[in-house]
Amino acid sequence: MILHISDTHLGSRRYNRDSREQDVYDVFSQLIDVAIREHVRAIVHSGDLFDVYKPGNKSLKFFVDKVKILRDKGIDFINIPGDHDTPKVRDEVYTQRLLGESLGLIKMLLGDQDPRYVEIDDGGVKVRVYGIRSMSTVFRDNLLNLLNSLKPEGERNVLMLHQGFREMLPYDNAWQLEIGSLPRGFQYYACGHLHSRDTRVLPWGGILAVAGSPEIIREEEIEGWMKNGKGGYLVDLSKKEVEVHKVDVDVRPQEVVRINTATVEQDIENIKKKFNSKRKPILHVILEGDSSKRGIAMKRLSLLTEVAEFYRIYKDETTDSQVREVRAESKGTISELIADYLRKQGYNDEEVKLILEVISKYDSDEADEILKRFAEMER
Repeated sequence: MILHISDTHLGSRRYNRDSREQDVYDVFSQLIDVAIREHVRAIVHSGDLFDVYKPGNKSLKFFVDKVKILRDKGIDFINIPGDHDTPKVRDEVYTQRLLGESLGLIKMLLGDQDPRYVEIDDGGVKVRVYGIRSMSTVFRDNLLNLLNSLKPEGERNVLMLHQGFREMLPYDNAWQLEIGSLPRGFQYYACGHLHSRDTRVLPWGGILAVAGSPEIIREEEIEGWMKNGKGGYLVDLSKKEVEVHKVDVDVRPQEVVRINTATVEQDIENIKKKFNSKRKPILHVILEGDSSKRGIAMKRLSLLTEVAEFYRIYKDETTDSQVREVRAESKGTISELIADYLRKQGYNDEEVKLILEVISKYDSDEADEILKRFAEMER
């Protein structure tokens, strides 16, 4: 049995809040507890262990303390670097090298360097875990060559990847792989990078699983969390058919809410009733209604602090109710269309005449004189 997790982003502190950093640590601790309780042989982490490639001392200490507990229980921690883990400076050292090669706390796989795999013994069943570090779209050919070179030979084989798939991220430059380009011979494809969970049975056998992030990092993950939860996967490789079981963790709730400037107080009361719980949510507010009442509404929004850990204006969709929609006639000459539009804006016939003269004589000496006459009419 292994526990597949990914995209933990240790050290992330969204909105620069201590509580959000702690939320990330809390869900990681829950997953460690699951690994110990379920007596797994290893945790496989498919990238973005930390939020930045140079994590701070707080997140490093937190991780080291947790992994020591796993080591004492005989549980391996196997990891590939994700894009957030990848150094942005040439010749900089992966943090995972420090944790693995120098301290012996984890086992890191890169794919293009030794070791090529980690072998574990799961109740008499030999499982080989292969992994390839995150590679950007620029290095897609290198990635494909690495995948084609893999020749799994164990009784059971797992492949760890941290890449975007075309079938899941169809827009340009967001993906590096197509599912059909994956190598055969693996029973389980442990994937990261995407933050919403997904599992697929592959045509040639085996299961592709995206573990997702165990905490809601960005608001676009809310829909996936509501549908599939957050956490990881317990993977039983002891049988011919791989069994995958979803493991959920308790995350801080988040929701996108709509508040209208005309009904702001009632909207807030409804929200307060809905989230009257011990675990305060993160609220992403879509503000709508009359923009002239926006200032008053913004002051009233402070009432959300009674029930929310944090709120933010996610989108401002307020509009000016005083703005008139003016449409020009669809027929007539250019001058006639302009004249019609100007009259609907409130200009009288004499003013319209002068404006049209300026337009027709913009490159002559007469234009300045006409503008002076127009200015005198405006006084």
